[in-house]
Amino acid sequence: MAPIVATVIIAAGLALFLWTMSYRIRPLLFARKDVRWDDPLTRTEKLIEYGFGQKRMPAKPERAAGMAHIWIFVAFIVAQLGTLTSFGLAYDPTFHLPFLAHETRLGQAYLFSKDVIDILGTLGCAVFLYYRVVAKKERMTLSWEGVFILCMIIGVLWTDVLIDAAALAKSAGEVPWYLPVSGKVAQWFLYGMSPRAAANAMTFGVLLHIAIVMSFLNFLPMGKHFHIITGLPTVYFQRLEPMGQLGKLDLENATSFGISKLSDLSWKEILDTYSCTECGRCQTYCPTYDTGKPLTHKEMNRAIRHHAQQVAAGMPLPLAALLSRTNRIPATPVAHDGHDGATAGSSLQLPAELAEKLPPLVGNENGVLPDETIWACTTCGWCEQACPVFIEQLPRIVDMRRHLVLMESRFPDEAARVFKGMEGQGNPWGMGSNRRAEWCADLGVRTAASVKEAAENFEWLFFVGCAGSFDERQKKVSRAIVSILQAANVDFVILGDEETCNGDSARRLGNEYLFQSLAQQNVETLNRYGVKKIITQCPHCFNTLANEYPQFGGHFKVLHHSEVIAQLVDDGRLKPGEVQLEEPVTYHDSCYLARHNGISEAPRQALISIGVKVKEMDRNRTETFCCGAGGGRMWLEETIGQRINQNRVEEAAKTLGEKGLVATSCPFCLTMIKDGISETGRAESMQAKDIAELVAEAIAGRGA
Repeated sequence: MAPIVATVIIAAGLALFLWTMSYRIRPLLFARKDVRWDDPLTRTEKLIEYGFGQKRMPAKPERAAGMAHIWIFVAFIVAQLGTLTSFGLAYDPTFHLPFLAHETRLGQAYLFSKDVIDILGTLGCAVFLYYRVVAKKERMTLSWEGVFILCMIIGVLWTDVLIDAAALAKSAGEVPWYLPVSGKVAQWFLYGMSPRAAANAMTFGVLLHIAIVMSFLNFLPMGKHFHIITGLPTVYFQRLEPMGQLGKLDLENATSFGISKLSDLSWKEILDTYSCTECGRCQTYCPTYDTGKPLTHKEMNRAIRHHAQQVAAGMPLPLAALLSRTNRIPATPVAHDGHDGATAGSSLQLPAELAEKLPPLVGNENGVLPDETIWACTTCGWCEQACPVFIEQLPRIVDMRRHLVLMESRFPDEAARVFKGMEGQGNPWGMGSNRRAEWCADLGVRTAASVKEAAENFEWLFFVGCAGSFDERQKKVSRAIVSILQAANVDFVILGDEETCNGDSARRLGNEYLFQSLAQQNVETLNRYGVKKIITQCPHCFNTLANEYPQFGGHFKVLHHSEVIAQLVDDGRLKPGEVQLEEPVTYHDSCYLARHNGISEAPRQALISIGVKVKEMDRNRTETFCCGAGGGRMWLEETIGQRINQNRVEEAAKTLGEKGLVATSCPFCLTMIKDGISETGRAESMQAKDIAELVAEAIAGRGA
């Protein structure tokens, strides 16, 4: 009866799986096109490294859970060979995979590894059962689904052990060395059985294993464990551009911008929601989640996934959709951040009656996500760095903002003032653009225009930025940088009044039109003067000029001022003395410097060069915690939950022992940390300074 029962289980299981998968595939077919087939070699390397190699799993701060997942993953991969063997054993009790028989060394090595890995996989499942049932870790989605899946995995592993043990008992031979686990099971429970009873136990194990596997297969598309199927493809199709680079909208040819409804999402963005494991790593250091804001990327993925599953019920069958194009609405050119650099509609179009009924993805009344969720994000990038399967959260959020701003003119009131200031005067404060160079009037700084007029050359352009030009506190940092460059005899100029805002906040707040106009203006100016190398003091300027201006023909070598200082010291061109500080110093990593661009050691080297020993906060370098100003949030009020900058200041105070100095390397961070110190009543015991100020003080002290 075994072949008949196995055939019924397999046939029914596969039929049900194909039927369920048809509903999961439909949203992908009707999604926006997105070219992800480029550079297959790099994609394959990343798949091996991060998919099969599980490189992100043991990363801090979830190292124990990561190792447990690696054990489960390896056991699951090895178990597939056992499953194939079980399928064969249902029809032939002597079946084995080629070259993996007991008599071969390769087979013995495989059976030994499988036994050991079954134990490791079981231990991994036990760790997660503990997290879910006993510890009830907050970051995890605590539901029966997770417990059920873990029990299913244990069932797959141990029915495999049962099959091997029963086969050993059936032969009544000695326990070979390469079966340390199944051999013990055979000795404890099955030895002494008649060959027929052992054969029946083996048949039972085979059929139970097949039943669990087919049940497991059909359960996957129904919940978060769909990532077992979609996770590796998601890793392969990850974006290859820098994290800090957002896509360029085609503003000339499109009639709609950004993401409004489910059909505006690309197939990769929908696949991302399928691949979300709801592990909660994205919220471990998420500034919005940690301070009580209405945004967790895990819940956003789950909401969109459930919405896609509901909409899929009204979509045509995949085959029918591919063969028939009747009753389709015409493709609407939608500007997006596509990787092919062109506008793109859906591969297939939704039936008109269904398209009209789709609710907006963002909306407090009938949207899938509330407005507050979309505007809460600081784009710090922690969610993308922490995600084991490279789910792309930030481009999707910014695209939703783009639609709200460009199509519906729906955005926070404070953003309107920022947009007006950038558009009219080239800076968020709306201060007169003719005052941009007043901060250095007495420093003898040359402008690019004056150098060109004198037919001279220059090596570096110092892109000062809006904060460095207009903010009273940040002007001191600009002057400190100039003193450092002059002390090291660096040949540099500034643009002066010809400089305008880099546009970072406009782009991340969704005003792509304003960003592109600012970017094109700056690129034209920089190219006109033949600029090749740029120094910035702002990580947001750095990221925009280095990663996003190439989209507009601006190709420059860009260094952050911390890199310049470290390089000048290393080259011997800058020899600052040791700054005398009575209180301890900690360093706050900027998200757009450390996480988005991987620059975390240069600022520390600059501090070391002046004799400062940094006391590290728990969240540092690429695991830094946002100050709360990124993503345009610098200009928006923060009224929900704890203020993010106060959370960071409290961590700094704990590190410093309630008294000391917080070193920064970003105008936004300096402002937010300084305000957080004041807001928490620590102005008497703590202060914030840019690393350039400390280095400039050391140079001045050495000169004296």
